Amino acid sequence: MAEKGEKFTALEIVEVGLVVGLALLLSVFKFLPMPQGGSVSLEMVPIFFIASRRGLKIGIVAGAILGLLKLIVEPFIVHPVQLILDYPLAFGLIGLAGLAKGGTLPKILGGIALGSLGRFIPHVLSGVVFFASYAPEGTNVWIYSLGYNASYLVPETIICLILVPILIKIIPPLPRSKEAGD
Repeated sequence: MAEKGEKFTALEIVEVGLVVGLALLLSVFKFLPMPQGGSVSLEMVPIFFIASRRGLKIGIVAGAILGLLKLIVEPFIVHPVQLILDYPLAFGLIGLAGLAKGGTLPKILGGIALGSLGRFIPHVLSGVVFFASYAPEGTNVWIYSLGYNASYLVPETIICLILVPILIKIIPPLPRSKEAGD
């Protein structure tokens, strides 16, 4: 990967484009769509894959781009802060899995768990602040938001914990580019 302050290589840009495109395509196929947003899908798999392969910076960039594209394709906006929390921030934090770059299986699984938690937190905050009116009367808004967001992110995380290590094992890394600095 390009060093701090350097630009991404052409290969990294192509890889990000491919995985983000695949993630957006996979987001269309929902196993469990939720009424106020969110669903169980395979959209996080490609982002976890590239983050595990290329690291934190590329993982965060790929996730944030996916979040922005989802904002364009399926917007659910009630406030500008909610837009930031639920789209570029939440999806960008999936890239925290990049802290496990090139690691062993337990490290990769921990990275996936961390990336899922990273996505979960902004969604929960958004739910508490902007979607509290959806909570049933008498229900604590924190409990409601935690439960609502966990209802689709926990199954999606389990799917990723199974699929991503398999993909990392069977898909060989792309060769390094011959660009200057590589």
